[in-house]
Amino acid sequence: MPPASPLSGAPVLLFVVGMHRSGTSALCAALHACGATFGDRLLAPMAGVNDEGFWEDIDVVAANEALLAAAGMRWYAVSRSDECRWPEEALQRFQACAQAILQRGFGSGPVQVVKDPRLCITLPLWLRACADLAVEAQVCTASRAPIEVAQSLQRRDGFPLGYGLRLDLAYRRALDAAVPSSALAVSFPELLQDASAVMSRLATQLPLQAGEDAVAAAVRCDLRHHSASGAVGSGAGASGALNLLEQPVIAASELAALEAAIERQYPVAGLLSEWAEGFVARGTQLTDLGESHSRALATIAERDAQIADLDRRLQETGAWLERALATVEERDGQIAELDRRLADIGDMHSHALQVIAEKDREIADKDSEIAEIYATPVVGRILRRVHRKREP
Repeated sequence: MPPASPLSGAPVLLFVVGMHRSGTSALCAALHACGATFGDRLLAPMAGVNDEGFWEDIDVVAANEALLAAAGMRWYAVSRSDECRWPEEALQRFQACAQAILQRGFGSGPVQVVKDPRLCITLPLWLRACADLAVEAQVCTASRAPIEVAQSLQRRDGFPLGYGLRLDLAYRRALDAAVPSSALAVSFPELLQDASAVMSRLATQLPLQAGEDAVAAAVRCDLRHHSASGAVGSGAGASGALNLLEQPVIAASELAALEAAIERQYPVAGLLSEWAEGFVARGTQLTDLGESHSRALATIAERDAQIADLDRRLQETGAWLERALATVEERDGQIAELDRRLADIGDMHSHALQVIAEKDREIADKDSEIAEIYATPVVGRILRRVHRKREP
């Protein structure tokens, strides 16, 4: 990838703008691989929605949400830009909030990126805040075929295709009125087909630098779940040209034709019927969920009763154990007393044996003395005669 063309030394603030599910996250991943920074307050990735991350600053999203809410809108329900009326108080709050966010910046890269699909509607106010702070700002739009956007919204949010297409149209109209003429543009298909070529083109206008391998690794084609090819039948009024519903880049002059194509393929009457069917299906799901919840609550109540019974039995076992321990302690005392008494008896027995041994020695001494007397010639002879006379 060739180096960027000489630009001013100050960082460039790049607004990445495009409808929800239009490839803005993939574009941000490629920009990050080229050295762009996004700050450290990003929304966390969500499995199955944006596995690699949203690349959206929490504070920017919150400021945009608050501004939309002040005009009675949500990201999924927006008004035409010419019908939008911002309350003055809300504009003042937003301006102060936007300036504070811009002043803290989005990292330290030569290109600092702000991405949020709501910028399709709020971008003019952010550009005004940049101008007030003398922040050099650039805009890059990301686009994707309307039918792919609608399919992705249907998969993620359950929107009918007709509603997703009309929401995409509303964002396209708002963005067409907001984007400056100097804005850069990237389509989702070209980014997936050759991300390195796309980033090389952007690098001629932005201070970006990265190797082809890094960019190729950043843009994961396997995360694309929907393709416009063959998604819309010939009844949509293609008239020999690529159907507008399957066309990623649509000029402002074609928006009216896009609206007509949406109405032909997905009329409002059918949309309302699809919404109703969706509500009924959701109602059935909620009923099933409620029944499952009731069963779960009953199971929990049963388990609570079992736990309470176990607690009672544990308390009873604890009381029994305390009594057993007290009995053991009492028996230990009795055994200790018996041991003491046995020790005393042992001492007495030992003393008795000593006394007997002493008496035995005394008797032996006496026997020895008597034997000596019997052994004398005169007295012994007399004693022996006397002893024989006494014998029966």
